[in-house]
Amino acid sequence: MNDTDGFDRTPFTAMSPQSVLRVRSPADLVEAVPYLIGVRPTDSVVLLGILPGERCRVGPVLRHDLPAPADFAIAARHFARLLVRTGARGVAVAIYPDGAVAGESAKPAAPDSPGEVGSAVVERLRPLHVAIAGACDRHGIEVREAVCVTTERWWSYGCTDTRCCPPEGTPLRTERSSTVAAAAVWAGLPEPASLADLVHRFRPPEYAMRERILRAYAAVRADPSGFAVRPTLAALAGHRARFRAGDTALAPDEAARLVLGLGDARVRDEAMAWHGELPGNTEDLALLALWTALARRAFAPASAPPLTLAAWAAWTVGDGVLARVAVTRALRADADYTMARLLHTAINSPLSAAEVRRRIFRDAVTNRAP
Repeated sequence: MNDTDGFDRTPFTAMSPQSVLRVRSPADLVEAVPYLIGVRPTDSVVLLGILPGERCRVGPVLRHDLPAPADFAIAARHFARLLVRTGARGVAVAIYPDGAVAGESAKPAAPDSPGEVGSAVVERLRPLHVAIAGACDRHGIEVREAVCVTTERWWSYGCTDTRCCPPEGTPLRTERSSTVAAAAVWAGLPEPASLADLVHRFRPPEYAMRERILRAYAAVRADPSGFAVRPTLAALAGHRARFRAGDTALAPDEAARLVLGLGDARVRDEAMAWHGELPGNTEDLALLALWTALARRAFAPASAPPLTLAAWAAWTVGDGVLARVAVTRALRADADYTMARLLHTAINSPLSAAEVRRRIFRDAVTNRAP
């Protein structure tokens, strides 16, 4: 992973290079983005690079975390450099604040001023659009379109025609009968999942449960023998069988021992080697459930190993979007975690999970840990 300047640039790719979505308007762009990246973004900046040529073909599609206002200029320069590397000569930009931040769920706009709260958010993010446009212009990249999208409406930063882009915003299309949606269905694409929902799958507990788990970690750390290599592997094997049978109960002290044990690379590598051992996805789905459960009961930086294993499991069963979410969270938990960095690179390469597994575990021996 080359995470220059600290900005997350994990792509979420759902469409194949042969898939075609024709984008003729800002409304089409807003509808197409979730299909292009495989998720409905939140707290994100999505850049659709436009390659040179007569047909204005979209090339690289990159998703970034929404930067803080103090970092708008730095982020814009970073985005422009990435686009230059891809050969893009134009770009369409879609900015996604969180819906709750936009205030749409918390306080509906007044009847005589629809979209007023959302419009205020759009204006607060306008400097980011200006910074991106300026940075791209300095590199000879034209910003063809720029929109801001909340959970209910979208606004164009480039169009001032109130007939098509009113100041109160335009409601999002919800039907699946539009040209963009029809093309996506024809390409066999499912309805994109919510990025916020996927991230929530790995979110640690809060309030009383958080305190209970923290106390469990403190108690387990007091006796390191409980999460040594052999006891951890034996416990993981037991939980592996239980999760396969549908028993997903996991007490805080059990989770603490397993998470801390996975901090040993020998344990983690053994667990990674379990994936793909048996035909079908049943075993790998059980392991994905186990790693997800452990990730939800861990806090940074100890959460990096189970999150990395969850990414590996998701990729193994063909869920590339969830794999990217998990590996991104692993790197947030520990930016220097080598296996997460390697997996991030592998997931975003042309290699398949099966090919990477063959290369990594060609000489793996079951129970090789001392």
